[in-house]
Amino acid sequence: MKMFCYLAGLFCVLIMSGCASSDVLTVSDLTVEELESKMAAKVDASGNYRKSKSFIFRQTIKTPQFLDDDIENMVETKMVLPDKFRITTLQDNEPVQIICSNGSKAWLADTASKKLRNIEGEKLQQLLTLSKLAIPAFGYRNIFKKVEIFRCSNDDGEFYLLKCVGNNENTFNIYVDASDFLLRRMSGRMKLGVGHLEYDSRIKSYGLYNGVMIPKVTETRQNGLKQVVEVISYELDPVINQLEFLPPVF
Repeated sequence: MKMFCYLAGLFCVLIMSGCASSDVLTVSDLTVEELESKMAAKVDASGNYRKSKSFIFRQTIKTPQFLDDDIENMVETKMVLPDKFRITTLQDNEPVQIICSNGSKAWLADTASKKLRNIEGEKLQQLLTLSKLAIPAFGYRNIFKKVEIFRCSNDDGEFYLLKCVGNNENTFNIYVDASDFLLRRMSGRMKLGVGHLEYDSRIKSYGLYNGVMIPKVTETRQNGLKQVVEVISYELDPVINQLEFLPPVF
């Protein structure tokens, strides 16, 4: 659960399947290519983000509790394009879980129990898809097998809606503000083992990091679990040791 919460929340994004019931769809006046261009110009006017080959960012993930204090974790992500990443969940500044991939293989490490397991097949492909959503250079048409664009009106305002279909018919609905071309929401449904993960991620605010507009606070729901994800630091083009994308040795 932490793995998908983090990736959707960052990947700077997530209990709903398909469009919201209040969505009214009409023909779009923009193509997917034109919308992507306007989105890029808004968040990355200098082109630094799209040109970057590596990233390091930290987030806090808060899970509200009914009768207790919120549970808060720190998550650090290191990425090197096109598909290498290391996601470390920390408590009291100590790693408790590591998810890493060298692009062809991926692993999940539990540092407390010193257990390591491979992430393979469908789960690996889902991880790689979600990781690419964090990198604007890929473009939605290069990530999904099918992308359709609509104008969308609902109770929250006016949007461009990208209805995307990935592997195993996983669905992703991407809402882009029609006035400022900022990503505001992602929702969808992903196959997860014998069940499904239904998610709804809403970006509440943006922050400026190294000249790039990054989603700063995101509220997510995954199969009913609510979490608040906040970016606290973001670094472009850091030097990252390639050993970071291999599993820890216990």
